[in-house]
Amino acid sequence: MLLVALLIAAAAEAQPDPAPRRPVEAVPANGVDEPPRRGAFVETALGVFTTFGGSAGVSNGQPYLAMTVGSEVGERVALFASLGIGASAASCFSTTATGDCAAADSFGATFVEAGGSYGLGIALRTLLSLKLVAGMTDLSPGPVRKDNNVPDHLLGYHVGGGLSLDYDTRLDHFAVGLDAIVRHTRAKADSSLGLTSLAVMPRIRYVF
Repeated sequence: MLLVALLIAAAAEAQPDPAPRRPVEAVPANGVDEPPRRGAFVETALGVFTTFGGSAGVSNGQPYLAMTVGSEVGERVALFASLGIGASAASCFSTTATGDCAAADSFGATFVEAGGSYGLGIALRTLLSLKLVAGMTDLSPGPVRKDNNVPDHLLGYHVGGGLSLDYDTRLDHFAVGLDAIVRHTRAKADSSLGLTSLAVMPRIRYVF
């Protein structure tokens, strides 16, 4: 009986496994490249700001600070709201008959705006996007006169657009970018003001 049991056990061992084991998947030595995060984000940017069209042609470059909150919609689209603060220096937009500046030749420019972007992938983790923005502008003090005085604040509206280059770093949650945004502001005072500005700024983004 012992011999029969051993023969049966040997025959069962020789039978092929009806459910073969799955091969062990090899893991790359440098790990797995996780896809970039997408969703709600906050950004901050620090760059340079200038205006065009005044007595200097191009105003002296000044620091520009921006803070943004938004959300990415899929891989290519983003919607956002932003606060940007810059300044125009040593360029007059309103002169008297004698050629003197009739209002402020140096003034702050604050932009409160909403916008969107659409991008195309140009390299691994890199997106080149078109940005469009629109919102309100506060110029302080006013570069043109209102009610025959220089106003402390001159409100207007603006539209703008530009290009954005974004790179999703391999540091989880973080991305970096570079923007160039042109805005055109319209404001009504004793004379109509059209102010064109340029902001160029590197950015850092945190995605939740």
